[in-house]
Amino acid sequence: MHNHSFLLSPLRKKFEDPEKFLPNLININDTIADLGCGPGYYCQFLVKLTRNKIYCVDKNEEFINEAKRIVNSDNVIFLIEDSSHTSIPSSSIDKVIFANSFHDMKNKEKVYEEVLRILKPTGKVIIIDWKKENTSFGPPLSIRMSKEDYLNIFKNFKIEKEFYVGPYHQGLVLGR
Repeated sequence: MHNHSFLLSPLRKKFEDPEKFLPNLININDTIADLGCGPGYYCQFLVKLTRNKIYCVDKNEEFINEAKRIVNSDNVIFLIEDSSHTSIPSSSIDKVIFANSFHDMKNKEKVYEEVLRILKPTGKVIIIDWKKENTSFGPPLSIRMSKEDYLNIFKNFKIEKEFYVGPYHQGLVLGR
């Protein structure tokens, strides 16, 4: 299980600061799904960037409760659900965000199918994840994913943009 205090630590912002790159990726009218949101690290920044709905989805109830505690906004919908099967309406999402989460998801193909279901035809997938290289901390190299790994799963998508997250992470915007 992840360490809440590290996931929400101010130290995290030193090497992974959403305020540096999210404003260039999110529009004020975007409806967003943060899949595998954990304790709400990204959600707390997303609420400042859009006035539409944000779905914060995680199957871990403890994480969702923590996210509810740190994110107080009427436009956030917290769902204790698996990212492979959500109650998010079909074709309702402008941006799906996977922030350090997709590599941990068990059935990646089912999650991909769910993304296809919930995403509008013009929607984008934003991936913030650990680079597939050895670092002094982070998930094991064996579960990290390269750009090619993502494109093999998100086969109807192409990389529209790469962005700098920090020294340990890659940032990708995928579109159809």
